[in-house]
Amino acid sequence: MEIKVSVLIYVLNNAEYIEASVNSVRNQTLQEIEILVIDGGSRDGTLEIVERLSKLDTRIRVIHTASGVGHQFNTGLREAKGKYIGICESDDYLLQEMYERQYEMAEKYQLDVLRADAIHFYETKRKEEVRLPVALSKQECLYDSVFDGREDSSIVKLGVNSFWSGLYRRTFLLEENILMNETKGAAYQDVSFAFFTGIKAKRVMLSKDAFYCYRLDNPDSSVNAPQRMTILIEEYGLLKERLIEERLFEKYKEVYLTWKINSHLGFYDSLSESQRETYIKLMWQDIDKDVRRWKFSNCHFSLGEKAVIQAVEQSVEKLTDYLKNRYLSLEQMKPELDGVSENQEVVIFGNGDMGRIVSSYLRNTRKNVVALVDNNKEFSGKMQGELPIMKPEEAREKYPKAFYVIANVEHWEEMKEQLLGFSIDQACMAVCNHYGFFLKHILLENERFN
Repeated sequence: MEIKVSVLIYVLNNAEYIEASVNSVRNQTLQEIEILVIDGGSRDGTLEIVERLSKLDTRIRVIHTASGVGHQFNTGLREAKGKYIGICESDDYLLQEMYERQYEMAEKYQLDVLRADAIHFYETKRKEEVRLPVALSKQECLYDSVFDGREDSSIVKLGVNSFWSGLYRRTFLLEENILMNETKGAAYQDVSFAFFTGIKAKRVMLSKDAFYCYRLDNPDSSVNAPQRMTILIEEYGLLKERLIEERLFEKYKEVYLTWKINSHLGFYDSLSESQRETYIKLMWQDIDKDVRRWKFSNCHFSLGEKAVIQAVEQSVEKLTDYLKNRYLSLEQMKPELDGVSENQEVVIFGNGDMGRIVSSYLRNTRKNVVALVDNNKEFSGKMQGELPIMKPEEAREKYPKAFYVIANVEHWEEMKEQLLGFSIDQACMAVCNHYGFFLKHILLENERFN
């Protein structure tokens, strides 16, 4: 049988979710696949589950390796025989048509890399699954067109997110020597892999069709557990080293620094208060070294990234102040939302990824959400679930006494000014402008602890 897709599942002690993950791959409508489960020495019953499943499906191969996501992934890649490589992390699952649809697209356009939107999901206390569609990009023009990653930086600028939601041509990865780093631990080893697939692929495409279901509520996931404090610095050091070796650093240095700053912020978020003081010093030293050594163009950075760079350039104390003030602002989101009474009408200004998680939280906390607002005229008059989508002026007229929640990461300041221009009192507004913080510290904590 010709193997069209080799699906790599790297696992270590994940007995709770591994069966559902493997079965979602077994049940793909594309039959010409192999399923490589690379076990890093599980001792919790995971291996027994996988071996039982392998007796039911000869397409499953169990590979035993030392632990480490990078080492396990690279072992699976070298063992794979399929034309394309797919990835399913061991606590996630796939919708049935994923590889059939993606294989057809990859073949039609002769792609090296196909990346796709994904679905984030979590389970409520009532064991109901909540799905949150997540887009790779807000730029519609980036979808369904073939890019040359060597000449166009659009794909790599999207970041490491959802690198597992598509396909990679196996020979492309091997010929370009694109592997994961085999450092110790289970976090950030995919950074170089995601970066180099974005800049080395001659033919890369984004798809809006979301089939990959990414679990948010696994407390044992590497993204939910702080690793040793130097691991992120080491991984970005390896990325920079290779970029310099291949004489690519000058071309991609702004993208590199953007990735690193946002990874540092995410890592900082995972730490306890007592750990943060120590980590800020490491973060400052790491970014300061790059800023002093290389000349960066500020026009490539977001306002938040510029603020971090500016604070780093001044002192470690300024960086400390910036991060503390940033989190004080973020921590205001929950009490502002929780202070809204259950009878108060609530309008969410924002119809994207941020709007969806805010809507999910408000519904779970029994708030009276009555409408969504979007400035894009294409959405006006449509429905998202049971909620109508309106223009801002229409919502203001219909719900003059509503509480308005601005749910947007990039344009929240302009949206706030817009509402103030409609004579909406600032006391009747709340701003939710950070997806990761809201997801982890508000939405999921509400499900986990309340």
